[in-house]
Amino acid sequence: MGSRLAAHCVCSATVFVALSCGTAVPVQAQNLHAQTPSVSGMPQGVPFFCANPTLTSAGNGAWSDARTWSTRRVPGANDKVAIAAGHHVTYDSVSDSRLDCIEVRGHLAFSHEKDSRVKVGTVMVLEEGHLEIGSSARAIAPNVTVEIVVADQPINTDVDPGQVGTGIIALGKVTMHGAVKTPTFVRVRREPLAGDTTLDLEQPVAGWKGGDYVVIPDTRQLRASERETGFSSQTERVQIVSISGAQVTLAAPLRFAHRGAAAGTLKFLPHVANLSRNVIVRSENPRGTRGHTMFISRADIDLRYVEFRDLGRTRMGALNNTRFASDNQPLKMGTNQIGRYAVHFHHHSGPKTTPGNGYQFTLVGNAVSDAAKWGMTIHRSHYGLIQDNVVYGTRGAGIVTEDGSESFNVFDHNFSIQSAGNQSPVDSGYGGPALDLGGEGAAFWFRGPNNYIRNNVGTNGQKSGFALSAAVLGTVRIPAFKGADTSRAAESVQFDTTNASVLEFANNEAYGTMQTGLAWVWNGTVSTFAAWHLSQHGFSGIPPEKLIVDKLTVLGDPSILALPSEKPVGMLIANYMSRSVTVTNADIQGMRVGVSSPFFYNQTPEPGRPGGSVVIENSHFRNQIGVNVATAYVTGNTAEPVKSAVVRNSAFESLDGKGAETWPSESISMNYGMTPRDPKPRAPVQVYDYNKQPGNDFRVYYSYQAPEAAAPCHNAIPGIGGWVCK
Repeated sequence: MGSRLAAHCVCSATVFVALSCGTAVPVQAQNLHAQTPSVSGMPQGVPFFCANPTLTSAGNGAWSDARTWSTRRVPGANDKVAIAAGHHVTYDSVSDSRLDCIEVRGHLAFSHEKDSRVKVGTVMVLEEGHLEIGSSARAIAPNVTVEIVVADQPINTDVDPGQVGTGIIALGKVTMHGAVKTPTFVRVRREPLAGDTTLDLEQPVAGWKGGDYVVIPDTRQLRASERETGFSSQTERVQIVSISGAQVTLAAPLRFAHRGAAAGTLKFLPHVANLSRNVIVRSENPRGTRGHTMFISRADIDLRYVEFRDLGRTRMGALNNTRFASDNQPLKMGTNQIGRYAVHFHHHSGPKTTPGNGYQFTLVGNAVSDAAKWGMTIHRSHYGLIQDNVVYGTRGAGIVTEDGSESFNVFDHNFSIQSAGNQSPVDSGYGGPALDLGGEGAAFWFRGPNNYIRNNVGTNGQKSGFALSAAVLGTVRIPAFKGADTSRAAESVQFDTTNASVLEFANNEAYGTMQTGLAWVWNGTVSTFAAWHLSQHGFSGIPPEKLIVDKLTVLGDPSILALPSEKPVGMLIANYMSRSVTVTNADIQGMRVGVSSPFFYNQTPEPGRPGGSVVIENSHFRNQIGVNVATAYVTGNTAEPVKSAVVRNSAFESLDGKGAETWPSESISMNYGMTPRDPKPRAPVQVYDYNKQPGNDFRVYYSYQAPEAAAPCHNAIPGIGGWVCK
């Protein structure tokens, strides 16, 4: 059994850890920082992977200089290398010799001006250590390539039964700054078509160059039959030959068309993302023992314009973790260990003194591709900046907050493309099957509400673009201030999520081959969200109490509606019993139904709360059915509805010829999708300023419920599905 990392060496007679001088002394195996496991989230601690180094730095110097090392030779195959505290070593080699591990207590910096490559099992950056591959003061030069290749070698479960290693594990300082590419993704100016060898971009790009790889998403709106029988993705990864201003020349013609979304005129076009960076962390063998990265506790992390390729060992489906006895001895080795993701901030509070940019950690401009499950994972980590990143080809979700306690992180202008999913239940570990949380295939998957989410784009998730839809969390512990250690009660706040609002969700976009653009279960405001070519819903969900959706744009492909079985909905309000939902300034076109809230039987208001309401105002609809809101039964002998609906100052256009043979085009329908001849009375939809005509006010009742009213009522008003009463 290998030793565990401890913050303080305490004499004992059980196991050994190596001190910086390389001398071994007996100490008690302890959890990280010699505190509770909740500090690091590693119940059995983190092993000393280089407990007995074969080489230790003897002073400052170049890696390639034998005088830098205690053995007076340059590190080679199977060596365990230690950079001692106080020493500065510059890595300046291109080597394919496989090192067992590198332990950094001092400063290991890679050359800014010279290509370099290291192949290593585990890089461990201890609290006092600094791994530097470029910095904010001096990034790696654009013509230089630096690679850390995680070696394909079996994990030594005698030393590492929890399978923590094989990758980059950091408790200290890590700065990686590759050459800037701006923007990292950009919209095209014209539709890319099959056979094209050039892409016209919306704006010129800087830092893109010949040899880079770009990805163009599949923009199709899939039919239900295609989803049920499976489909081949038309997302394309292609290489650049050259760049001229805003035009990109490709090495090979495109195989598919990547069309935009039109509402009369072309309104949305797809994006192109650059996947290449000149600082690279990758697995040697994606089909062998894959590497991962984990940044823990008070690590000081600033990663910019780095490529993380073929990383992550945690796979889709049921987890299978190593099980330990009370004395930390392994009882059973895991075969699918939790938490070994491509880029992973794990129980990370960041430095006690916040870095100069105001964030506890920084992820800017990076590219993650071909992750085993999740691309970028923020787990019980807070106050981070996640900006301008590109994530492509994940197998569960692209960008993730894992347990819902994550707070005050800023997710700004990231692009997540193509996340496969697992739609089947898995073994929950608690005696029965459960959904694979975060594994259903979402470009962005946020477990909790307490973050800022703006200017992001999600495409080609198997399930959704943005999922803020997991089950209620209850009370979670969040930091009281930047740098707080949330394992300490004095530094944390108990946060009840029951009626919580998402801090910000603004200017995000989802499109192409997904079921749902945005799935939602929280309070708050969804502002300026665009969803196009979604096969099922542009937006779907239910808030616990109050939701405002402002400037929602949903565009569908009207040709899909020729099949009566296709029923995409712009906005689905699953149920608004005792909830307040307001939809303002929406523009929904090309869908079977613009806004729909289905009927629910046998419901009563929640005690002490009024009936629910949905208000739709100042909006534009061009769909087969504009608004289909099914109010609930009126209660008892009163006229108070359990659910009520108002449509105010909204315009409707017909979409005839798109499935009209099975259901006529209607602006407001109380009948669509309803069981015929339900005898119970239902509240009407209140309509004001219909088609933006001041004073054109009326009520719409269910057609099979002839209302008793003094004013005349009609059941044959064009464009209205139901009785109309003034």
